[in-house]
Amino acid sequence: MNVEIRSDREEDKEKALNTKAFSDSSAAELPADSAASADESACPAIVELPCVHCGLPTRVRADADPQRIFCCNGCHGAYDLINGWGLSDFYALRDQMTSAAAQGVPGQRSRYDVFDQPEFLGDSAPKPQSGGLLSTDLALHGLHCGACAWLIENAAARIDGWQLARVKMSDHTIRIVFDPQRVPLSEIARTMDRLGYQVAPLTKQLDDHFARENRRLLIQIAIAGFCAANAMWIAIGLYAGEASGVAADHRMFLRTIGTGLGLLAVAVPGRTFFRGALASLQTRTPHMDLPVALGLSVGSVAGLINAITGRGDVYFDSLAVLVFFLLIGRWIQFRQQHRAARSVDLLLRITPRHASRILDDGETQAVLADNLQAGDRIRVAAGESFPADGEIIAGETTIDRSLLTGESQPIRAAVGETVLAGTVNVTRSIDVCVEASGDASRIGRVMQAVEAAAARKTPIVQLADRIGGIFVIVVTTLALVAFALSARDNWQQGAANATALLIVACPCALALATPLAIAVSLGRAARRKILIRDGSSLQQLAGTGTIWFDKTGTLTEGRSRVVEVIGDRDGLASAAAIERDVCHPIADAILAAADLPDDFEGVAAAGEDNSTAGTDSSDEATARTQIAIGGVLGEHRGAAIAAGSLKFIQSQGIEIPAKLSQAAERLTAQGTTAIVVARDAIAITVLGIDDPLRAGADVAIAELKRAGWRVGILSGDHPGVVRSVADRVGVPQSLAIGGLSPENKLDIVSHHSPADPGSAELHLPEPAPGLQVMIGDGANDAAALAAADVGIAVRGGAEVSLQAAPIFIASGRLGSVVELVRGARRTARLIHITFAVSLGYNVIAVGLAMAGRISPLVAAVLMPLSSVSVLSLTLASRSFRERDEPERTK
Repeated sequence: MNVEIRSDREEDKEKALNTKAFSDSSAAELPADSAASADESACPAIVELPCVHCGLPTRVRADADPQRIFCCNGCHGAYDLINGWGLSDFYALRDQMTSAAAQGVPGQRSRYDVFDQPEFLGDSAPKPQSGGLLSTDLALHGLHCGACAWLIENAAARIDGWQLARVKMSDHTIRIVFDPQRVPLSEIARTMDRLGYQVAPLTKQLDDHFARENRRLLIQIAIAGFCAANAMWIAIGLYAGEASGVAADHRMFLRTIGTGLGLLAVAVPGRTFFRGALASLQTRTPHMDLPVALGLSVGSVAGLINAITGRGDVYFDSLAVLVFFLLIGRWIQFRQQHRAARSVDLLLRITPRHASRILDDGETQAVLADNLQAGDRIRVAAGESFPADGEIIAGETTIDRSLLTGESQPIRAAVGETVLAGTVNVTRSIDVCVEASGDASRIGRVMQAVEAAAARKTPIVQLADRIGGIFVIVVTTLALVAFALSARDNWQQGAANATALLIVACPCALALATPLAIAVSLGRAARRKILIRDGSSLQQLAGTGTIWFDKTGTLTEGRSRVVEVIGDRDGLASAAAIERDVCHPIADAILAAADLPDDFEGVAAAGEDNSTAGTDSSDEATARTQIAIGGVLGEHRGAAIAAGSLKFIQSQGIEIPAKLSQAAERLTAQGTTAIVVARDAIAITVLGIDDPLRAGADVAIAELKRAGWRVGILSGDHPGVVRSVADRVGVPQSLAIGGLSPENKLDIVSHHSPADPGSAELHLPEPAPGLQVMIGDGANDAAALAAADVGIAVRGGAEVSLQAAPIFIASGRLGSVVELVRGARRTARLIHITFAVSLGYNVIAVGLAMAGRISPLVAAVLMPLSSVSVLSLTLASRSFRERDEPERTK
């Protein structure tokens, strides 16, 4: 079933261009008889050709230059801008992908056939509706605005059997109601894909649990708030009546209404605390819900008796307020826990759920990726992620490996090379023989390590929890003592003293202090572009320990450039010629340098220069062969060219003059990558390629060391390069470790050295005591970010790393790490101050209650003061200041 949908923009363009084309044609203005006699060459015909930039059909004169056809001024401007920036390769790559799509990928239509399998859809499996219809909710990708939703919903009316489409912009989901007898769900999914929107099954278990629990807590807060507000107004009327006089029947009416509201707050939203107290008693574990429940019980009983007898005070206004504030604190904590759980859930969804398995007859069949076995052959189309580790058996493509390595540029891959699950096939469809899938794949093992590290990581216990058990025992014991001391003379006075003590000492402020202080700090940090997922990380960063930096893209910019050319400068042009189609940062650096003028001051030339043709890199190489590791072979101007690392050139049996060999070793010792270029089996040039340090890296590290932190570098780069970077930023050589795998990094930040470092060149430190903090920007660091006590992801890293780390610095500035540490310490001080105020208040109030100096009424008035003081102190704090930059060294 094919559905052709044309946008209003395309129609408007065509109308405008039709008008322009015919107005520009003199033949169109001539009468029919004159046009027939006009010279054909002077009045060329109008033809339809594609726009050079966007590809839309455009009506132009037949003699128009096919390389300068534009459907509108916007495309014309974009084309000139792209070529002006030297990015014309964009069109070549686009044409390759368009050609592959036009030829069609065998089995491509089966991509969505899996949507007809209920076991694949899981939580999104269609549910029966009346009239034989089915309904399903799917995740919707590619949604941008209300116009997108309108297009999808109106497209449903054009498909026979698609009864309803309802798009939710808030969470990017779509509800589809369809008749399975007339149209399968897979056909609907294909139609939406043609519209430019991809659908996927929902994983709703975690979100549904959160929605239900969040709704329940909000309802409880709403009920408690309603009861508290009205009970307080009634209490104000009663207090005023005590001073000015009130009729007995009015007094009884207000007391009855206030009692009803208080009982409602205690019995409905307050039952959460009674459940916690019951669990505390059953497990014999002191919990802060115990004194809360005890105070609510005693206060409710005493207040109810006083309300019935018409004597004494009722405390239901204070009880309702207590329930309201405690529920708010619990809701804040619940949302923080959900954010952490959802991040882990998203982390585990990085590989596709289905794959296209190749059958014996060459056709493909959609299967669950978890069902793939070693030896299966699968087909992966351009733009899809690899569902399993394997070896390419047919085709050639480029692969985006940033998910695993953090590399910003795709690399070329051909038959015989290994591909990894979770990486992305960029350009062409290829066939792969599966070697490992699921948990056995490399990304599966990394995810297992992430999950295990997250499970092992015991969260910092809030200060309230650390003293909660003692507080519960002390308050409960003191309440019993107060009752016993007074009950000998007057049991009612003993009950009043105990009730006053439990009410005034109820840990409302203790429960609010930490989540409120952290919530305020998180909000202020977010305004500074520091996004913190887990509040406990702030408390941990208030201490000291070791901060480990990844090198590439964290301490450096991740942007390679040629900084030195040694030997025959014509080698640069030769290297650029054979590297032209290689997708790699080093190839990009060589191509960029080859396009620069010879006297460009950013590239230093050294040694002899025999170049007669400058650095013209426009010559195309022939017979180029991609080598898996180390370099590239090809031909340029009739000569055999090789370009790669010193080790690669040596492995090819190429002669390297002593001068160039020494230059390559010198560059490596300086921390610069050395690329050797050879012509006809003789090395002629050495290129020095450097990755610049981020601005302020040395200043930020100096500030961290001044604050008491040990600072080190963990990198997979060459140890010599890592040591050179360490010298430049002020990191001790003993803490600058290169040549590490992701597993090595995980072991180091997990407080022990790698059991199998895998390289004799590794110089590993002794296990360091104290807090371990990992800062990285690539998914290669995902396991280490999760295993560290605190993981910090910076701009440029893969999404998986951002999900593994509890802190994300959106600005990417290393100075923000210093801001983060300072803000964490201010937050810790704020928590200590609020706890001191709260505990001081409780000590004084409890002493007065035990002495009988505070009545339950006064206790009810004093109780909110502790919460108000905590709130005031928190809001007045400045944990993350607007201007908090490290001082720059002169």
